[in-house]
Order: sequence, then C-alpha cells, then structure tokens
Amino acid sequence: MSPVPQLDLARAARRLEPELSARWRALVERTAFIGGAEVQELEARFAAYLETDEVVTVADGTDALVLALRALDVRPGDEVVVPAFSFVASASCVSLLGATPVFADVEPDTLNLDPVSVADRLTARTVGVIGVHLYGHPFAVDELAALCRDRALWLVEDAAQAHGARWRGRRVGTFGRLATWSFYPTKNLGCFGDGGAVSGQPELLERVRVLANHGSGERYVHAEVGWNSRLDALQAAVLNVRLPLLDGDNARRRELAGRYRAGLAGVGDLELLAVREGADPVFHQLTLLTDRRDALREHLAAAGIGTAIHYPGALHRQAAFADLEAGGLPVAEAAGRRVLCLPMFAELRDEEADEVCAAVRSFVDGSPASRR
Repeated sequence: MSPVPQLDLARAARRLEPELSARWRALVERTAFIGGAEVQELEARFAAYLETDEVVTVADGTDALVLALRALDVRPGDEVVVPAFSFVASASCVSLLGATPVFADVEPDTLNLDPVSVADRLTARTVGVIGVHLYGHPFAVDELAALCRDRALWLVEDAAQAHGARWRGRRVGTFGRLATWSFYPTKNLGCFGDGGAVSGQPELLERVRVLANHGSGERYVHAEVGWNSRLDALQAAVLNVRLPLLDGDNARRRELAGRYRAGLAGVGDLELLAVREGADPVFHQLTLLTDRRDALREHLAAAGIGTAIHYPGALHRQAAFADLEAGGLPVAEAAGRRVLCLPMFAELRDEEADEVCAAVRSFVDGSPASRR
C-alpha cells in the first residue's frame, strides 16, 4: 500500500494541466507576464466570489498584510492586537512598520483569537486588531467586530487559510475594514508560487493598489513612497483555473472532516477542534490536540502517514519577539505542544482517510504501527 501524504500538490496540479497549459502558452506567446488580462480577470472573479466590490492582487500574503496596515496608517508607537498562535506573518507585519504587536490568547476549542483576551490587551495606544481565520475556521466575528466598533478600532481579517469559508452565510473577508489573502501553493486556493490579495473598503483598496505600485496611481507620478508588489500573470492564470473548482474542493474537505470526526469519535484523549455555531469552515487543516502529540506523530510516520505541526510554538515565545512583554498565554502555549494536523486535501481518498483513523486508533489502543 502507498503512503498517505499530509498534502499532495501533484494530485491537484494534474487536474489543472489541460486548461492551464493553454493559458500559459497564450501568455508566453503574448509575453504578457506582469498585469494584463489574467490578473484583471482574477481580481474581478475573486471579488465576485467573495460577493464584494473589489479585490487588489499583490505579490504574496505577507505583502498583503503589510500593505493593508500601511493603508490603515499604522505607525511607530501604535499597538495592534494579534493572536499568539498563528503563522509569524500575522505579527511580524506589525513590527515591520515599527508598531508593536500585542499578543492575545486563543480559544481552547477553536484556537482562534479569544475576544476576552483581546479586550484585556487593549490600551490607549491600540489602533486595531488582526483576527486570523485559523485552519479555515471563522474566528469570533461578531464579538471581535463589536469590540472594535465600541472602541473605535479597525479590524483586519487574515483570511490566508479560509478561501470560501462563511460566517452566518456571508463570506469571510468581508467583515473587517480590510482582509488579506495568501495564494501560497498549500492554500485551498493556491497558485504555483507566491501570491496574495487584499479585499475590503474601496477607499483603502485604492491606497493598497497605489502603494503596491511604487506609490504610483499614474505612470511615473509617485504620490508617496511605496514598493513593488504585483501578482504575475502566470500565477493569476493558475488561480483563474482553480477558482471555479474551489467550492467543490471545499465541499470535499468538509466530507473528509466528517469522515475523520466519525472515525475518531471517542478515541482516547484526542480532541478535534470545534466548529463554531454559525460557521461554515473550509478545513484548510484537519487539526487535533493531544498531550502525546510527538509519540502519535512517530507512530503515524511508522505507518507511512504524513502529518504536520501548524504551529510548534506560540509567537510570543519566538526569539523575534523576545523584547515584547506578553505575559502568560496558556492556551496558545499549550497548543504549540499539543497540535497535530492530519492528511487533508481535496484529492485525498476515502480509504486513505480511513487508514489514518485506523492508525490513530491503533496508537490509542497501544497496537504497533502497521508498516505500509
């Protein structure tokens, strides 16, 4: 029997090949590599998909975050509340602008930003909050939006892992002043390199577009200092081919998540993350928590099953943020020791998911791993 990978991008690539080859051939023939029709098509189609007016594409997800904060006039001395458990860019983008990321704890059942902890971290210098829809699960949108509204703060959605997710029937990426997206190859909507986008309020998006083009809205006229952050046409073509498949792929991920949930129900001390009432997640990852994470990972590896750890430590414990005083954030710190991501991608087969469940159960039962 073949190994079960945690992620297999080759399976996805094979589905795209016929249409993508034709698009890429046309781009090469026209030498249309930067901007142009493919990028314009993607911006229009992704905006329509999100049920919003406009999207601005950029070079990658980190640029999307930095440009969004720049458009919101984040400056040195400002504080921005961010989750202590996330990918580093959710916090480093704040530091890159000279502002201070203030770490808040996460909810124990979802690992998304905890509104109570956020409220405890607010000061007179706080200008906004970045919420991450972690693993494709919407964060506590209503609570965080209300908190920001009551305190005259902005809310930015980091939706890098949540393409297509909904909160109370509405697409995520449409609740904050701005939302940022990554099209990194592993994402639910991923290209074959780096890519990103920003959605949100039109006046802010116009500034994002100018900042991403060397501060220029008119050729050789520079209203302010910006930099070069453009999505290339070859990557836009990949995304134009993948976007019509996204809802079907997300539906398949939900099927697999249900299969995992049924197959692992009542198994030992394992905890699968909760789905918030009102949320329609897209399961970018299938994540469980266990105090025996490392031993379970070794057991699954011996059975030929791939896993990943997203993420192995809380951000406020990273050396990059050692000068910041965060205090104890127990849920985020425990998550770094307990979190494990099982195989999850749209092309994963039912029998493969069943094999993963059987291997996890054998670990809990104390049975040896079956070598594949």
